Amino acid sequence: MTTNRAAFMETEKGSFVVRDAETMQPGPGEVLVKVHATAIQPADAKIAKFAVLKMEYPSVFGGPVAGFVEALGEGVKKVAVGEPVVSGTKFYVHKKAGYGGLQRFAVVDESEIVEIGDVSFTDAVTLASYTPPGALFGASTLHLHRPTIPASPLPASEQGKKILIWGGSSAMGALSISYAKQAGYTVISTSSPQNLSLLRSLGADHVFDHSDPSTVDSIRALFPIDYWFDCISLPATVSTIFKILAPEGSPVTKANILMLLPPSMPGMPQPPEGVTLQFHRFSTHAPENADWAKWLLARGGFLERGMKEGVLKGVPAEVVGGLEKAEEGIERVHKGVSAKKIVVEPWSDC
Repeated sequence: MTTNRAAFMETEKGSFVVRDAETMQPGPGEVLVKVHATAIQPADAKIAKFAVLKMEYPSVFGGPVAGFVEALGEGVKKVAVGEPVVSGTKFYVHKKAGYGGLQRFAVVDESEIVEIGDVSFTDAVTLASYTPPGALFGASTLHLHRPTIPASPLPASEQGKKILIWGGSSAMGALSISYAKQAGYTVISTSSPQNLSLLRSLGADHVFDHSDPSTVDSIRALFPIDYWFDCISLPATVSTIFKILAPEGSPVTKANILMLLPPSMPGMPQPPEGVTLQFHRFSTHAPENADWAKWLLARGGFLERGMKEGVLKGVPAEVVGGLEKAEEGIERVHKGVSAKKIVVEPWSDC
């Protein structure tokens, strides 16, 4: 096997060094992937810059990963050696470098791996995030009715319901629009003016410029709105949503807002009475999510079919380069990107 190389963050809040690395062997229920594309997530940037989660160092961040199956751990039957796959990584659970995505060989969990057929590796890592389907369809989150392929009508209890997805041009927002539309919901979303056409292409029914003061009244005119998902989750976005729900001099519209960042963050406004903020916490391995995981991640499940059949749509990938560009990619995500997903190709610098 070719020597592994990885982009290590050497110390907490430190710099990245690309060097040879041990190739971790897969244990029972695990798969070794030869990684050809890795996405950099906002969580990677937050941990790299602010150490919001304690990790073991040197660390390897990154994921999902896409590439070819290199080796199988004991008992693995879902995929075969040589198949093209995409998978989430286990780094934030195990905190060991071998599970991170910014390297040429990474170990992933069989339960999260999905065969991708002819889908490109870069496209696969933009579509394989479990956060949008977890946020939308998890029993402990928004619990929307799950989509099917081909699409099927919503049950009578959900017919005509609307969801506001704030930040539709973010990677999470774009995928959320795609999932919600396939499920049959009416989608309202926001972005900067230059990205409104992207939201329409994803299927959003009503799109608004988040910076336009008239957007508050325009969204209120679409009431009732049944589900609220803030994909940006910063004090400024939450404050604007509060203006929609509780404009000065008007009664408060009760709602629960699902957020991707903790409501306890510094500067977060206090919600009006009757409005709650819920931090998205979701585990694909939790027993209560077993049916959800089977629906999304099984062989021939929704994620595999959604990618192969073009049902799922998201933001395009922007490949920044090989492992030597890992630090630049982290910096780009930290500063903020929209309408794109930052991707590293670990073999492009060999």
